[in-house]
Amino acid sequence: MSVGKSRTRLWFLWHSWLAMPIWAFLFFVCLTGTIAVVSTEIMWLVNPAMRASGEGEPLPASALIAAAEAAAPGGRVNSLDWGGSHMAVGAQMAMPDGTFATAWVNPVSGAVQGMSAGNSFRMFFRALHGWLLTFPVGWYLVTLLAIPLLGSLITGLVVYKRFWKSFYQPRIRWRQAPRVMWGDLHRVAGTWSIWFIAVISVTSLWFLIYMMLFHLGMGLGGGKPPVLLARERLPVAATAPKPDVDAILSAAAAALPDMRVRFLWLPGTAYDPATVGGSSGQVPLLPDYVRVDPFTVEVIAIEGGAGGGSAIELTRTIMRALHTGDFGGLPVKLVWFAFGLLMTTLVFSGMLIWMKRTARATVEAVRGLRMAEGSSNA
Repeated sequence: MSVGKSRTRLWFLWHSWLAMPIWAFLFFVCLTGTIAVVSTEIMWLVNPAMRASGEGEPLPASALIAAAEAAAPGGRVNSLDWGGSHMAVGAQMAMPDGTFATAWVNPVSGAVQGMSAGNSFRMFFRALHGWLLTFPVGWYLVTLLAIPLLGSLITGLVVYKRFWKSFYQPRIRWRQAPRVMWGDLHRVAGTWSIWFIAVISVTSLWFLIYMMLFHLGMGLGGGKPPVLLARERLPVAATAPKPDVDAILSAAAAALPDMRVRFLWLPGTAYDPATVGGSSGQVPLLPDYVRVDPFTVEVIAIEGGAGGGSAIELTRTIMRALHTGDFGGLPVKLVWFAFGLLMTTLVFSGMLIWMKRTARATVEAVRGLRMAEGSSNA
């Protein structure tokens, strides 16, 4: 090989090495996204204050709020979060010094089992995965990965002939050379992750397009004005009465009897309604929200569900739920976690295979260049 061709080959390999940060970044995003799916469950394992037996009759919401505020004098509960029978109720509180904290209240005994200050582990990992804690630059950097991810899926299906055999005849030669073992693992993981990679890449591409159009002033629309209380409905008093949370939840239950309540958001201002959020179970991907007048305990709006909102709003909600796996409870989360690990392994194995091939080719190219230069000097 001539000196010129050897140098061209070496430049091509350096070009290949420069793609390494992209695949390392994709590995990081896949790993943090996988952790984010079960971030609440991880904290449940780590923090005993978040655990509850679920045995016994649960206390009313008013008792849970009273217990949380008694444990943190001067604090005010903004919302309640029911994570399931195995979890304590999370009471998010605004503290007198301007900070926020979460009181973990046993739903049966009403005992405050512990306090968590600041942002939760779940919020941190979702922010780290979704926008690298730097919005909107991080958002674009993460969602742009949808393009190589989707491209890798399509090209992989073309290159890997008869890929469907890995479904019923998976073969991983663990005792062979690392290159062989990682190659087998890459093919098997890729085959079993086809549907999951398609879901993640398509939803990420949706997030990218949606945000681009929004910042270009060409949003897809579908938004609607927030639900607010009319001025004439507000009580005239020196001190606004405290909302009757038990009556608010009863009104929401009467409006949607099949809804499993997950959240209660109390009004932030005098014009805000109280909001009860959950899922009726008819369409798990689409949550329900019941807006209740906190003063008259009248249901003023029911949002969400299959019949709520425009096509764009429904699409946005479905895309988010499909991407995060935050629907259907713990079983769906575990499926998303398992396939998230599989996709992370797929990226890692592909990166190792690519590195070994490129490193070997680089060594051969350098040797060829030296030999070509030696021959020309002779």
